[in-house]
Amino acid sequence: MRKKIEFLGQIIPAVLVLGVLFTSCLKDDDYYSVGDFIVTFGTIEKKSTTTNDYVIHLDHGDKVVPLATSVPWIDIKNNQRVLVNFNPLSDEKLTDSTVTYFAKITGLRDILFKDVKKYTDVADDSMGHDPIIIKDAWISKTGGILTIDMKYYTQGSVHYINLIDNGEANGVDKPFILELRHNARGDRKDYPATGYVSFKLDYLKLTGKSETKFFVRYTDYDDRRIDLPFTFKY
Repeated sequence: MRKKIEFLGQIIPAVLVLGVLFTSCLKDDDYYSVGDFIVTFGTIEKKSTTTNDYVIHLDHGDKVVPLATSVPWIDIKNNQRVLVNFNPLSDEKLTDSTVTYFAKITGLRDILFKDVKKYTDVADDSMGHDPIIIKDAWISKTGGILTIDMKYYTQGSVHYINLIDNGEANGVDKPFILELRHNARGDRKDYPATGYVSFKLDYLKLTGKSETKFFVRYTDYDDRRIDLPFTFKY
């Protein structure tokens, strides 16, 4: 039986406020202050099964070690995708040129994290054919995770989202075609909103290869089909 497409819980109205999230302050004279903060994406590595001790591996390769938090208690999960806001207190530059930040966590938002699906795994009536806009997309330096920053229109209801291998290519003779499929579930297009979703790219790994080329395909609100090229290195 084909699986029903999952909720995109993180696609919620966020008009105008998201631009602030990517503002960050850097060190001044080699010291951090309480006013310095960085907002970025990462994946949680839980250090214990019995406590909430964890580190966050950031998409650009650095790491955050929480020393304190002002975030209300949440159930931290291993491999959880998050948008993290942190105040760096000190840091350590490693031999591989990455940085470990020792920080106070001031914000932690869960990001929907899904697998790439085969076309045959999703019921066609749930897959959706509604337009969507990709504002930005990137692959994390470690972990093989594609994150997509999307824009869409809504009255405020829950939408569905998936990344589907449409079966046109096998990644060897020509790049995979992964379709970003959006089901607005009949929602009205009253105002713009944005959302984020991450996808594991393990599905694209090929035996004997160290990289895989693929396209992310989507249809925008002008009915244009757009293919964005990516190279997944592993």
